[in-house]
Amino acid sequence: RTPGTYSKYNSIDDKIDDSSYHIITLNLLYMASSSISSPIWIVLNSPGGDVAQGFGMYDAIRMLVSKGKTVNILGMGHVASMATAVMQAATRRFSTPHTQFLIHQVRQGIGFFEMEEVNAGRERVEEMERLNNIVMGMIADRAGINLAELKELSKKKDFWLDPVKAKDFGKNGLVDEVITELPF
Repeated sequence: RTPGTYSKYNSIDDKIDDSSYHIITLNLLYMASSSISSPIWIVLNSPGGDVAQGFGMYDAIRMLVSKGKTVNILGMGHVASMATAVMQAATRRFSTPHTQFLIHQVRQGIGFFEMEEVNAGRERVEEMERLNNIVMGMIADRAGINLAELKELSKKKDFWLDPVKAKDFGKNGLVDEVITELPF
């Protein structure tokens, strides 16, 4: 897209990072102030990424939805990690038949030769727990599953779901509908 142009169609097709956050969020915030009345679409094919940038995307989508805008997300390919949480912000959540979904605990890279004092390590772990509770809460709340149960399912492993299992996950699913034709 040319800088300064906006569309009701958005795409996140890589990891959630500073670049994708800025493009999507600025476009969404522009649309929040515009008179666009048709649904806004996000096509999501992402391995996940940065938690803080994902929080920003999630909040931007929720702000639009709270203003009465319809923001739909179509998962294609894979919707993994933080992307699964972002998808839960949508008005309606769609999946193509072969999209794969991943839920896991928050991860943090730590340098191999980095030294850390015990108290600093404790603080880092506490912060990861806090962030993990937020991310898992986003998924659990929308899917309609108990937070403790979700954390147990994703403990020490990657928890993958195909679209049918994603639709049946919890009371409300990770997706609302599995589609074979473009909905827009």
